[in-house]
Amino acid sequence: MKYVLNTENYHNFDMIQDNTLPSRSYFIPFSRKERMEGIETREKRYRSDKAEVLSGEWDFRFYRDPKELPAVLDTDNLAFDRIQVPSCWQFTGYAKPFYLNTRYQFPFRPPVIPTTEKTGRIFFTMGADTRPGFHWVTPEDEYNSVGVYRRFIHITDKPGKAVISFLGVASCIDLYMNGAYVGYSEGSHNTCEFDLTPFLTEGANELVCVVHRWCTGTYLECQDMFRNNGIFRDVLLFLCDETDIFDFSFAPFYSGGRYRAEISVQGIGAASCRISLKGPGIEKEATLAICGEQSSIVRFGDLEPVEWNAEYPVLYELLLETESCAVSTKVGFRRVSIEGNLFKLNGRLLKLKGVNHHDTTPGTGYTMTAAEIVRDVELCKEYNIDTIRTSHYPPDPLLLELADELGIYIIDEADIETHGAQTMTFPPDFSRISKNRKWASHYVRRAEQMFERDKNHPSIIMWSLGNESGGFACQDEMAAFIKSRSELPIHYEGAVHSKKIAYDVASQMYPPAGDLHRIGEGTHEQKAFLDRPYFLCEYAHAMGLGPGSVESYWKEIYAYDNLLGGCVWEMNDHAVRHGDGSYTYGGDHGEYMHDGNFCVDGLFFPNRTPSSGAKHIRFIYRPIRVSYCGQNRFEVFNTTAFSDGSRYFLRFSAGGELFHEEAYSVPPLSKKVICIPLPEHDGGADFFVDIETVDTVTGRTASVEQLILNECFRKAGELKRTALPKDFAVDAQGRVSFGTLNSAREDTLLYRAATDNDALLLGMIPQALHVQRFYDTKEKITGIDRESGRIEVRKVLACGKLRFEETTAYTGTEDGVLVQCTLHPVKGRALLPRYAKAFRLDKAFDRVSYYGRDGESYADMKEHAPVAHVECRVSDMTEPYIRPQESGNRADTRFAALSDGRETYIFEAVGNAFELGIKPYSDRELISMRHREDIVRSGTYAAVSLFQAGIGSGSCGPIAGDSYQYPMTKDFHFSFLIRKESARSI
Repeated sequence: MKYVLNTENYHNFDMIQDNTLPSRSYFIPFSRKERMEGIETREKRYRSDKAEVLSGEWDFRFYRDPKELPAVLDTDNLAFDRIQVPSCWQFTGYAKPFYLNTRYQFPFRPPVIPTTEKTGRIFFTMGADTRPGFHWVTPEDEYNSVGVYRRFIHITDKPGKAVISFLGVASCIDLYMNGAYVGYSEGSHNTCEFDLTPFLTEGANELVCVVHRWCTGTYLECQDMFRNNGIFRDVLLFLCDETDIFDFSFAPFYSGGRYRAEISVQGIGAASCRISLKGPGIEKEATLAICGEQSSIVRFGDLEPVEWNAEYPVLYELLLETESCAVSTKVGFRRVSIEGNLFKLNGRLLKLKGVNHHDTTPGTGYTMTAAEIVRDVELCKEYNIDTIRTSHYPPDPLLLELADELGIYIIDEADIETHGAQTMTFPPDFSRISKNRKWASHYVRRAEQMFERDKNHPSIIMWSLGNESGGFACQDEMAAFIKSRSELPIHYEGAVHSKKIAYDVASQMYPPAGDLHRIGEGTHEQKAFLDRPYFLCEYAHAMGLGPGSVESYWKEIYAYDNLLGGCVWEMNDHAVRHGDGSYTYGGDHGEYMHDGNFCVDGLFFPNRTPSSGAKHIRFIYRPIRVSYCGQNRFEVFNTTAFSDGSRYFLRFSAGGELFHEEAYSVPPLSKKVICIPLPEHDGGADFFVDIETVDTVTGRTASVEQLILNECFRKAGELKRTALPKDFAVDAQGRVSFGTLNSAREDTLLYRAATDNDALLLGMIPQALHVQRFYDTKEKITGIDRESGRIEVRKVLACGKLRFEETTAYTGTEDGVLVQCTLHPVKGRALLPRYAKAFRLDKAFDRVSYYGRDGESYADMKEHAPVAHVECRVSDMTEPYIRPQESGNRADTRFAALSDGRETYIFEAVGNAFELGIKPYSDRELISMRHREDIVRSGTYAAVSLFQAGIGSGSCGPIAGDSYQYPMTKDFHFSFLIRKESARSI
């Protein structure tokens, strides 16, 4: 069959959609209600007898060079491959994965895009692959490639109306059927639908889709993600009868303590529609005559429903039935209001404990199965996350249905970002596109598609106008459209880069916690942050190790009612998984420009294994917080908005023994002091109280919190001196040897292998914690004093212009060798990343036993890991970050042992706890590693640290707060014991 292809739509600025159906809500119809009984929401799409999922193998022809695509496509004489739909070209071998954050893949000349010519010369001023400045790159053999898809639809009885629904196509689609042009649509993450009825015949019908890599609409899709293409979400075919339902809306209105529900229905044609609304306290029915495209409305008034919230997601069944169609959907009653600068749901203050969520998987890119979407929402609930910002586009509609059912607040974001306007112009003009009202219809159309598809979800509490696009002329028109149809508040952080500053909710990304304090106090200089609710749409950058210093934000959020909460960036790492299990990121695929591993920035690894960051956020977002007030008194803080504290059962234990359990009635966002008799304990020993918080509704443990009521350490002055062990020696270079234990090649560590969060904002702002400046530390011995039972080593450490003097004394005691270290800053000013003494053992020393934080922990992200006795292997002591970096630190360590089964070396704290690092490679080796596959075990390395600097969010936000930093303004002292034992089993 031959097709005369449209060669203009994708680069015609005036063409947004052609012959598409009006946007409507997402729902799955059945022929009658009995057909849907027992079918879970996640299965509806695939088990309906009135909707066919066309996903599966399709014919496919890829044209890397668009000039090779014929103007007249003869499918009968075209050699097709086979491709899975949905999928992305970059994950099926037709194109290379390509990661960018703030740039377009083509020259910035809006609305002009490459058509059949090569991509051309690209100008930009910043990116992770280069320093800020003027840069040009001319890609070789890069084109606006085209993919042609084909499949056949077999029709036995011609329907009254046939609607094809594409849930996601990047970047655009020209649709053809049986030799004829059907229509066009762009807007990658929005649903587009076409009426196939005029083109269908009985028997086999050929469906052809032409998808371009880029279209004019791509200027609105410059999001921080792998840039993928293809039909990446399910394709649905609805074979409709004339009496079927085409669209409906459910709108609850609140007044005077009661609700009114308005249900609007549109049909394919004329029909009689039975409507029922059932759930706790409500059972309403009505019959409505529907007349095709014209909406018919029924109202149920004087309702007293149980209101929906994320803690108690009570839903009602809305059932719509005609003679040929049954639609069942779950709806909820909730009211969002802004009272002055307070954001309220159902009349109560909220604290949103959120994440940003991309639709991404390591094996298929944008394409997510129903099971994968379910997994992500369930992970949120498991990790105390109650809010998702759908960064930076509407998600697969299944995610919203699950949010309704499981209880997640949604900030639904339009598929708009024009970040390249900032990084590919000079002078930078963030608002270059958004201030141009010629683009307004493009913006508003995307807002309309988002709203109409998602309008019925109670989980949505805010509409977001997009991300990082400056402002604000086009956004104003979007806001006006949404306001004409919805009472929900409007969010758009990008307004902060314009004189608009904010819409209904003020929003920022990555401010220091001190800014929140000033906003809460009402002293911030920006008045638009004070006269409305304030929300952190992105904070706490979870790239690699981190985020740290999160508690500093929540201290302020809980202290002030106008602070709404925030969303961590982001939930899951973006990376490409290969057949051997390895992962790659930006720059690993031959990209002509890229943003490195900035995509590997999630709380969860690509396979959704939690990182330490996820565990820490789970702790920060805990529903109940407990603190010790002294004299057997504890303060219980209920951080929830709708649950009485009695929902949570608190189990108090000490030394592994349960001594009290009870649920306490504490109102939402309130505190109560309780009195609990403590068990007897030795005042000369550690005494910790562990509190397990159990959710009595779900049965899950929401958190484990540890309170340190007393801690004790050996004092150096109490140790009895004796001779040093016979096999303990210090050579002329100050290196220790103690049996098979030796000083590492670098005896003193002032550096750590830089974490992602040690590199501030892709290098665009000078970083405050200059980790790399300490890599080239030079040591010079200035003296070694030896006396009976004691050796003292003095050295000078030079790091560029920085100078330090270090004294390390090794003294024999009955309990082992006492190591006493002093670091004295002599010259320069800097923040120290670390102060540690490093040792090496052979690989055979693989057994680890320690008493310290049970998991990776640093000064500003450790409370999620209680102090405990732990036994493990050396490989368990580091974390598998996609880009290897400093990891595995164990804060508050009292004791550590390394054994090969015959000998055991023990490190014991003196005076204060130390920080423990045990790695299968040296810190020096770690510096050069870029992927997990670079890791090669070269021994067993132990570092005993006085401190490591906090982690913070420096890859995109503030570094750790002052209390977690170590400036060169004082001397640093610490002590510990080393001893050796034989045949110790650990």
